[in-house]
Amino acid sequence: MKKPILILTALEVERLAIEQHLNNIEPVAHTSTGTDYTKGTYRCNGKTLEVFVARTDQTNINAAIETERAIAHFGPEYTFFVGVAGGLKDVKVGDIVIGRDVYGYERGKAEENNFKPRPQFGASSYALERLAGQYAKSEAWKQTTEKLLNPEFAPVISTYTGTIASGEKVDSSIDSELHQFLKQNASHALAIEMEGLGFLEVCRMRPLVKTLLLRGISDLVQDKGQMDGKGSQPYASANVAAFLFGLLEQLNFSDATTECTREQKVVEIMCKLYPGGLRDNQIWIAAGGDLSLINLGQTGKGQWVEAIRTLNLGGGGNITIDSLIKTVAEEYGDNKDVKEILYRP
Repeated sequence: MKKPILILTALEVERLAIEQHLNNIEPVAHTSTGTDYTKGTYRCNGKTLEVFVARTDQTNINAAIETERAIAHFGPEYTFFVGVAGGLKDVKVGDIVIGRDVYGYERGKAEENNFKPRPQFGASSYALERLAGQYAKSEAWKQTTEKLLNPEFAPVISTYTGTIASGEKVDSSIDSELHQFLKQNASHALAIEMEGLGFLEVCRMRPLVKTLLLRGISDLVQDKGQMDGKGSQPYASANVAAFLFGLLEQLNFSDATTECTREQKVVEIMCKLYPGGLRDNQIWIAAGGDLSLINLGQTGKGQWVEAIRTLNLGGGGNITIDSLIKTVAEEYGDNKDVKEILYRP
């Protein structure tokens, strides 16, 4: 494989968990900024993969800066953000959450005695997220969880795919204003963290870079201090790192690269550039589409998958894949991936 794999973490405990799976580890520095990275190799299905690990530190701002810097420097084909998160619903300590998308909860309008949220959204690559979901149900992952399991935290390790809330705050009480706000406005979110939105916002502008957000649950909001004292962060970090490297075993790193179809590329581009769905910037209507012909009662990513499938069948209104791409190019004409799909049908 010519292009390397880039793995980003926020905390040192997370980076150390990733490095446990690598061989030939050595430090490397960014040629202009001096930013430190770890370089290593991973043997996968008969191939030796080159892997770079970057630590971003906490907050979405830092994650965005370091993600942009690392992607531009290393030019990876696959980019992952891997680390721990607090559980909001359904999950328990040690579980894995595959971040289908993120809900950025910070943005909004503050009025007298009221806050009107204006959420931001980000999405992992559709094909990679689906593959991760398949791996989560595999016998290989089941056998791995049996080795990782620590009964002090939970009797089993479960894996979920869903939404992750992302902002600049630590949610440490179910009675906090933040927790009540999330229950009201993001009741579907499985976990909460501080870097996923920044990571996916950068990757949004590089839609054909294969991107995935993975989180290991290290606490359940109310028991954060207690779980940290038991070593839940190293445990959750080890679990999610093991899931990532098991997932790498499912990818095709053969010398004969399988080229994505144009439709597959369009799905990835639309999910990344317009993660909120067909209503984002009224893109579907602007391209001649009819919103009433698509099921909008699903995630933005789900809307795009159904919409492109509908276009392939000749439906969707007075719209085609060509008209959709040309409309996108009016807004993102300088984007490298949009240019590629526009001029290389």
